[in-house]
Amino acid sequence: MEWATLIGTALGAVLGVGATLMGEHLRWRRTVRDSRLHTRRTMYADCLVALRRAHEAMRLAADEEHTDPQTRAARIRQAFQASGCDEARERLVLTADAEVGEAIDASYHSLRQVRETLASGYTLTSDEYHTARQAHGDATRAARTVLREDLAALEA
Repeated sequence: MEWATLIGTALGAVLGVGATLMGEHLRWRRTVRDSRLHTRRTMYADCLVALRRAHEAMRLAADEEHTDPQTRAARIRQAFQASGCDEARERLVLTADAEVGEAIDASYHSLRQVRETLASGYTLTSDEYHTARQAHGDATRAARTVLREDLAALEA
């Protein structure tokens, strides 16, 4: 038996198995990254949509005819609660990094300020509402930027 043939065959087998394992590992890492990207993209979109849905529901509730200010305030708070933005925010804050959590928290808290402004009796045409809405819009745009940056870093 020739040793060179035996060593060459063994070396070829080791290289072949090693290359296959490395390829499978790279494919697994890509699959995990893609799955993480898809999960985050969905979670971020769900959170932003829930915040938007809450804002629109509160605007509709504020624009309805109400018998008294307490009923109006209760209806606005119910619209906020029913939107699911609390749950969406909690899911995101629980799993995202600190910068993303802070950005979403800023948007969420500014939306709560919109809620309190409307629940306090201010109308959709009031300066107080426009100021609160502007602050919420600014916070949400800043959050979108942070979310996009996080997704871009994950894609790289």
